[in-house]
Amino acid sequence: MTIRQWKVFRAVVEQGSLTRAAQVLYMSQPAVSHVVTELEQQLGYTLLDRIGRHCAVNERGLQLYHKLVPILEAIEDLEQNTADFEKQAPLRIGSSITIANMWLPSLVARFHDLYPKTPVRVQVDRAKEIVRKVLVNEVDLGFTEGVCEEECLVKLPFSRYRLTFVCRPDWPVAKHKILKLDQLAEQAWLLREQGSAIRDSLDSALRLRQIQVKPAWESVNSQVLKQAALAGLGIALLPEQMVRPQLASGELTEVKIEGIELENQNWMIYHRDKFESEAIRGWKHLIEQTEKENGDE
Repeated sequence: MTIRQWKVFRAVVEQGSLTRAAQVLYMSQPAVSHVVTELEQQLGYTLLDRIGRHCAVNERGLQLYHKLVPILEAIEDLEQNTADFEKQAPLRIGSSITIANMWLPSLVARFHDLYPKTPVRVQVDRAKEIVRKVLVNEVDLGFTEGVCEEECLVKLPFSRYRLTFVCRPDWPVAKHKILKLDQLAEQAWLLREQGSAIRDSLDSALRLRQIQVKPAWESVNSQVLKQAALAGLGIALLPEQMVRPQLASGELTEVKIEGIELENQNWMIYHRDKFESEAIRGWKHLIEQTEKENGDE
């Protein structure tokens, strides 16, 4: 027996005739009759009493009908809701700290507007740790900054940001228009931890110039470093977007460093072998749109 046979037989019982069942099923009357006859042959007994050109469901047919109805309703409910299962599955996102601070909340809000049934679970960690989690499938999508060289990852750019050195206006070096390279080692630096994208950008630039600096403060949280700079404790390296209000108000001032200009690229990443669900395709479209919007600015 097949589900199709059950559905055809149910229609015959509920419509009261082969002809009306054929109409609601968009089938021909002979085709409906053939399906019911086939079902009877498989069961070994008749379901309809056929008298002349008329037929009516018999007692055996009614008993089968009452057994089939709850089964068919459950199957149809499953068929109707299966399409929503994928949308309702949580999407696991990993994000670097900087992106989580400045870009991810608005991106997730836009995604929720487009896919309200899809829950989003976010993990925030260092950029390198986010890359690792994508590689081992601990998250479905990653948002990271800086250089990402793993060939097995799909990398979609969506924005970039300038890094700026800032301190309080009364900090001793604030009066210098440009800080010389030989002055760097003696400064009090407020820096992100090693392995973060922001710190990697600075360390790479200093390594090329054979310079080393030791931070007075080292933190996984850029907001902590900004507060330390506002307290007059040293020079912080931060995304310009994060300190723009303080630069505008005069609470902080930018310190230029001889020959060093730093900028980081933001990426959405996922494993090349990852199945592209509807939610992931939605994120790809959102990121491509965001990249276009940023390019138009």
